Amino acid sequence: MDILVINSDLMDRSVIQQVLQHSNHQVTFTENPGEAWKLIADGRFRFIIADASGQGQSIYQLIQHVRSRPELVRQAYFLLIVDKGQNGNLVSSLGAGTDDYMNKPISPQELKARVAIGVRILSMSETLNQARDQVDIAPMFDELTGLLNKLAFLRVSQGELERARRTSGSICVIAMEIDNFAALKDAHSQAVGKEILQIVSSVIREKSRPYDCIGRWDGDLFLIAFPGLVSTEAEKIARRILNSVRSSNISLADGTSLEVSLSAGIASSQNINAYAEIDSFIQNAVQTIPSNAQSEEDKVSVVYI
Repeated sequence: MDILVINSDLMDRSVIQQVLQHSNHQVTFTENPGEAWKLIADGRFRFIIADASGQGQSIYQLIQHVRSRPELVRQAYFLLIVDKGQNGNLVSSLGAGTDDYMNKPISPQELKARVAIGVRILSMSETLNQARDQVDIAPMFDELTGLLNKLAFLRVSQGELERARRTSGSICVIAMEIDNFAALKDAHSQAVGKEILQIVSSVIREKSRPYDCIGRWDGDLFLIAFPGLVSTEAEKIARRILNSVRSSNISLADGTSLEVSLSAGIASSQNINAYAEIDSFIQNAVQTIPSNAQSEEDKVSVVYI
């Protein structure tokens, strides 16, 4: 990936260049946020690493300028570098436009990890944007489960987000995944896997409200958008669904019982800002799904955005 770095510190530049080149990224340096804006506006860079320790106001103006452009708002990722001790106040002052930050002095290991996270988020965002572009020409329902398919869910849930924004309401997105789906499918058959997906989707539909936006996103990943709910209410619904799936009598033709369980991640917000997109809720909900939870209590996790 081509990464733009706004930094005038020679030591920082050396560390950043080594880390990025070692991870097979192309790096371009500039000291001037004004020059950086021209490069971003031309579409050359989506990932920006900016040193905000010495020119916080200029970086703030750059971020706000980018976020004010509809064609750029979902395509730019900002990783800020700040002086240790000022991170809370500075990042707060920079507002919702900041995606991530790290402290000086720069740790090569931390920089590598944060860049990898940013690249992954940009990749997911691109997939979602491609889905949005195709939404008007695709069928609405998943053939196997009867739930909304990926494209339809994206369209309907974005509408729910817009309504929440207009009414100053809240919204939650729940992402649910079958814990052992791959193992069950491999141990039995593709047909058994399809039956499990149908049963799970039926439980999700039954335990949700009639007007909730429910979709099968991909494979064994299901999503629900809950307009007008706060996180505590969404968590109760998620746990009700998980408990119902776990207690369902799912068995093979020979009577062999199958243990099927779900884990859920919830992305919640009570204040929808001007830049909020459903993409971010989906990404955060999916990334929040617990992996290898040791107890039923740990199978639901919440993130606030």
